[in-house]
Amino acid sequence: MDNQLIKEINVTLEERRKIAESRADKYTEILFSDAEYSEAEKVRAAAKFEYSKARFSGDKKAEDAALSAIKKADEKMESAMKKSGITREMLNPDYFCKACNDTGRLQNGKRCKCFLSLAREITLEELGIGKKTFPSFAASAVLKANKLDKYYAKFADYCKRFDENPKNVLITGSVGTGKSHLAGAIANELTKKNFNVVFISACELDTVFLKYHTAPVYDKSFYLSLLSECDLLVIDDLGAEPIYKNVTLEYLLMILSERLAKNMPYIVTTNLSQEQLLDRYGDRILSRLNDKKHGVSIEINGVDLRLEK
Repeated sequence: MDNQLIKEINVTLEERRKIAESRADKYTEILFSDAEYSEAEKVRAAAKFEYSKARFSGDKKAEDAALSAIKKADEKMESAMKKSGITREMLNPDYFCKACNDTGRLQNGKRCKCFLSLAREITLEELGIGKKTFPSFAASAVLKANKLDKYYAKFADYCKRFDENPKNVLITGSVGTGKSHLAGAIANELTKKNFNVVFISACELDTVFLKYHTAPVYDKSFYLSLLSECDLLVIDDLGAEPIYKNVTLEYLLMILSERLAKNMPYIVTTNLSQEQLLDRYGDRILSRLNDKKHGVSIEINGVDLRLEK
């Protein structure tokens, strides 16, 4: 990653930390402005000191007295907190990422998933590929047309078991039958579970491929990682994109192969039939889309939901 990208990520992480910590500081300040809480906290601190001294000297009587004072102070502090409506959880920063506390680094020194997710978001946005709004399973499960309710129930379970051994999914069918809607609901559910999901149209994918194709050698691995290292890659409306010579087919094959090798799942939606896919993309790409060992295929046909009232 170049220095500018890293700087943008670190600025975002710092903003997240400040928001979480300033909120916790505000609640702490409110509590300490309460005379009852402030006095009880001082008593507790003094009692803890006396307890440590008693433990060191072996004075059991003083130790018990200190423990009793700590208990009474705790009760007064709890009472003051209830009056103010502040809980102990509110006194600790509620970081956006609990794994790294919004530092971008795990305890073992490795980059946190949130850092890599921000890198993808910022890069895709710079390429003109902004964040998308996805439907939810709860709102979509009522759709009876084209038997979508059954698919939503099935893929809600897919999301629950995503950690176990997620399958690749090829969703084919007629125009407007709900393929993208279904893929979006899956992306939404997994994003809420803090998985890194890249949902990208086939046309937008071409944009990334072109950027990769023309990028300096030292930047190529980053653009590749955008698509090959996310927890789930969703390619929507495959077949709608232009075919760029030495770019589209070659890099699509590379990404699918890379993800298969790493057992990293992908979901692809398309209006094309198997024959059309073979004619447009060739047997090597089609075999990866239809790989039954690592994935499943479903076909959704029926009415065009965009024309339904």
